[in-house]
Amino acid sequence: MPACYRVGMKKAVSLIAFGWGFILVLLFIFTDLTQAKTVQQADYLQTFHTAGTLVREGKAPMLYPPPGATSFMNTEFDRTSHRLLRELPPSSLSEYMYMPLVAALFVPYSLLPPEYSILAWQVTSLIALAYCAFLMSKYASQTDESTELDITPGWIALSFLPVALSIWIGQISVVYGLLPLIGGLYCVFKRRDLQAGLVWSLAVIKPQFFIPALMLAIALATAKRFKPVIGIACGATVVLAVNLIAFSPQLFSEWLATLKLADAVYSDVKFGVNQPLATSLPRAIILLVPVAQHAIFKPVVYALSAVLGGIALFFASRLMRSTLPDSYKIALAAIVCIFATPMVVPHVFFYDFAIFAGAGFIAAAFAWPEYLDWRVRSLTIATWAIANIYGVLLMTNKNLAVPIVFVLIMLELFRRALTTANAALKYGTVKPQPEASP
Repeated sequence: MPACYRVGMKKAVSLIAFGWGFILVLLFIFTDLTQAKTVQQADYLQTFHTAGTLVREGKAPMLYPPPGATSFMNTEFDRTSHRLLRELPPSSLSEYMYMPLVAALFVPYSLLPPEYSILAWQVTSLIALAYCAFLMSKYASQTDESTELDITPGWIALSFLPVALSIWIGQISVVYGLLPLIGGLYCVFKRRDLQAGLVWSLAVIKPQFFIPALMLAIALATAKRFKPVIGIACGATVVLAVNLIAFSPQLFSEWLATLKLADAVYSDVKFGVNQPLATSLPRAIILLVPVAQHAIFKPVVYALSAVLGGIALFFASRLMRSTLPDSYKIALAAIVCIFATPMVVPHVFFYDFAIFAGAGFIAAAFAWPEYLDWRVRSLTIATWAIANIYGVLLMTNKNLAVPIVFVLIMLELFRRALTTANAALKYGTVKPQPEASP
């Protein structure tokens, strides 16, 4: 492809992506400031704004349901949410399932009125998304494999509905999930392994993103790079200590009990769980089974997820130990672990698929070898198309949005990610044969 044509294509893609992103940001501003009844049902205001307010008011013990609770209904947290959000429908249920420290992180945002609080958090998320794209582009630009796309993938990521939805409803997937994952990966690329582990440990705030980070750290350890695992252990210990010291062991214990309660609640449709949003393989399977049989099927389903996670870890470890250039083997290992996430982690909702933006940033940053180029790019394009189709169904006709169908398609894409890794191991590490003497 002629160089001038490539430059023209990059400019066109950049302009289209910027235009879409600009329109989306205007939509955020419009809905936040004029559609109070809709915006006050957003996850951010019901969960994080309320939690930050409770901590600021010295009412942290009200974050979680009382011991022995069997649901999140009629809790102090739910009542506080309705007190703060006057336009919130009485039928809306507010709940908080994150560690106490997370609530404290939202205290500054809670100082703002609800409509400005969510807007400030959306701006924070947009900046974090752009920085993720910048980090991958920055590293690639220092190698011979750069595509020189800069932060264009960050704008393109806004056309990926899980990302747009996550930012719109004010989830923490980008700031406390994607950013630590990509930030730690950047440090690994730069051989700052201890720093990588410390950055990855921050993803424990959003565990769906912590699992692939932990898998990558273990894969690196198999290649005798132990500092990422050490960094994760140290960072997670600090996070635990801050929770215990800043709050109390009792409150931390209540959070752990809440996680158990959440697993029961989100496994039973009678509690009003939005089933089409539950897009992990284990959760989609469990929701097909009668509640009375959950005790039998859950161990089997979770064991299946563990096997799939083990397969992903096996391929990631082989990549890390291979003779491929660092740019390719680390990037491919990260892509494999990202595609494994909804197969392994039970509590994954559609907006958590924002993690696949990380795979997109990786795929877009590097100019892949010919034998990998189409495999990697088709994988990310297919993910973009399939997730967007499912997202459109969610917003237009939920009856057509069947989680098990969606996650089985994603399982096939996970298989393709593994075959891409296998192709790299097969063709990328073959040493050229010496030419025969004449």
